Amino acid sequence: MNEKPLVLVVEDNPDHRFIMNWSYEKSNQQCRLLFAEDAEQALLYLEDVNPSFMLLDYELPGENGFELLDRLRTSRQWKHLPVLMCSHWENEAFIKEAYTSGVNAFVIKPQNRKEYINVWNTVFDFWNSHNQLPKAQRPPRYS
Repeated sequence: MNEKPLVLVVEDNPDHRFIMNWSYEKSNQQCRLLFAEDAEQALLYLEDVNPSFMLLDYELPGENGFELLDRLRTSRQWKHLPVLMCSHWENEAFIKEAYTSGVNAFVIKPQNRKEYINVWNTVFDFWNSHNQLPKAQRPPRYS
């Protein structure tokens, strides 16, 4: 039996976690969400689970999102884990720093539940379109 892909969501704000979970359920996506409240809890989860990707908030208690990302990118096991950063920070310099730090994508944190549904749909449409096995190529003919 194929298990649904797992998304590790690192978000410290309980209200945001609630809205993210509610909007995710309304988006009818075919994944599982696992919520971590901070970087340390995320790292503990990573000892036991293998998520398809991580949705990472920047502002976290203790280590911020960039610090957690640095730990992932220097880890042999997690350096290739796709990470989508989601933050209220909208300025160009911050977003550039996020990409320089190694995020695969950046999304400005939505302001309401409907916007979150759109974000989930966009994220999963992108994910599904870019994470499929390549089409089989015909082997070259030899004479």
